[in-house]
Amino acid sequence: MKKDQIHIDQKLLVLYLLDEISQQGRATVEVWLSASEENRNFYASFEKTWNAAGTVEPAAVAFDTERAWDRMQKRIGEERKIGEKQKIGEEVNGLSSHPSISLPSSRRLSYSLMAAAAMLLIGVASVVFIRMNQNRLDSGFETFTATVTPVQDTLKDGSTIVLNANSELTVPKKFAKINRKVELKGEAFFQVQHDPAHPFIIDAGLGQVKVLGTSFHVKAYKDADLEVYVESGRVELSRVDPLKGDTIRIVLKAGERGVIRQGATDIGKPDDIGADELFWANKKLIFQETKLSLVFDLLKKHYQTDIQVKDTTILNCLLSATFTDESIEQILEVVAASFDLTMSRDKDKFIINGKGCTDEKK
Repeated sequence: MKKDQIHIDQKLLVLYLLDEISQQGRATVEVWLSASEENRNFYASFEKTWNAAGTVEPAAVAFDTERAWDRMQKRIGEERKIGEKQKIGEEVNGLSSHPSISLPSSRRLSYSLMAAAAMLLIGVASVVFIRMNQNRLDSGFETFTATVTPVQDTLKDGSTIVLNANSELTVPKKFAKINRKVELKGEAFFQVQHDPAHPFIIDAGLGQVKVLGTSFHVKAYKDADLEVYVESGRVELSRVDPLKGDTIRIVLKAGERGVIRQGATDIGKPDDIGADELFWANKKLIFQETKLSLVFDLLKKHYQTDIQVKDTTILNCLLSATFTDESIEQILEVVAASFDLTMSRDKDKFIINGKGCTDEKK
């Protein structure tokens, strides 16, 4: 192994193997892996040692990893000095006892270092594993799951969440001292309790969402684009560039949407926000100069009803209004009043009549 070949903190590799690493840490390891074949070979050897360590079950005793690494580095330095002295001595004295079974001093040094590193790794990995599992037992995590229908709940800090179907949110029972970090798999709407000293952070697969206190929608299904829509306040959407290791950030304000697409290196900010973006979570419809043709289509979709118009020019009328958890009758009454139309009902069918909006933009 070449000197200074490994440019990475090996404790980071332990966290990577444990799958307990942060998004930024994971990106750092993956960039390092892609840098060279030597790095990948080292990691393969490292993982093999880790797998061996998995069979060890030491007692959960206190273990100072920092001191252990310091001792290991000191030991490596001492081994290297001894190896260099032995090599010089052999060259001067012409020693070559039993060449058929003896190893060159440099190889003995290499094997010695590898063995020492392996033993330390087993100790560190085992203790890290114990510590992390002990932390999970001590502090604990709770998982909110929605399978078929949305689920609403309140977190310990007073923030409320609504999980869409096939979604899961993992939350520590006790938040850390510096932030309130959770992990989302799927889709959720958050109303975060304001706490500037403890930002609310969502680990959402392709990226991370950071807020102080606001309401927003996050869609983070596996193998799909990450989408964030902000209803109120401001949020920061970030991701780590998998090639360069740089962190890219954008700030989204109310009414804006950010998207991290699969395989992309940037963060998009599209304008095409759906009027029913939040309907599944809070029954909200947001129309901004939306044609009544689309308004009626969305009402048919979400209220499973039929809407007919006598004059098709009505469909060109542009509606700007926001409805939250209102019945279809209430919404259609507002539409009728806005454009001087009439509304009648025949069982499950609504009929809209009027002269239309010939002066509206088309």
